[in-house]
Amino acid sequence: MPETTPDILASLDIAPDYYGESQEESAVRKALAEIEQKNPLVGSRIALARMCLSLAKNIAKGNEKGRAVANEVATLSQLMDQLDPPVIDADTSDLPPELRKIADALATAPRPGGPTADNSQEL
Repeated sequence: MPETTPDILASLDIAPDYYGESQEESAVRKALAEIEQKNPLVGSRIALARMCLSLAKNIAKGNEKGRAVANEVATLSQLMDQLDPPVIDADTSDLPPELRKIADALATAPRPGGPTADNSQEL
């Protein structure tokens, strides 16, 4: 990357290493910059961001040497999900009434004496 490009992660004291940086490291650095723009990395999230960069470097070196890196990739994926959790709430306002009843029933905690497979009632 050109030296004139501002490093969004500079405030995190994550020194960029553009010369010789692997594609994995570059991709993780870009993803962290996007995450930082959406939700600032502070406190323990800074440590997680640094761990992500270290894992990316280890993955790249492992790939170069032909090592299995599946565990590191899984760990990196989990850390990235911690930093930028997937959105699980969806807009359900346009659901048909029958489907809305089913979704509401599934979202309700079971209770003693409630419907079971043996005594189920029509929703």
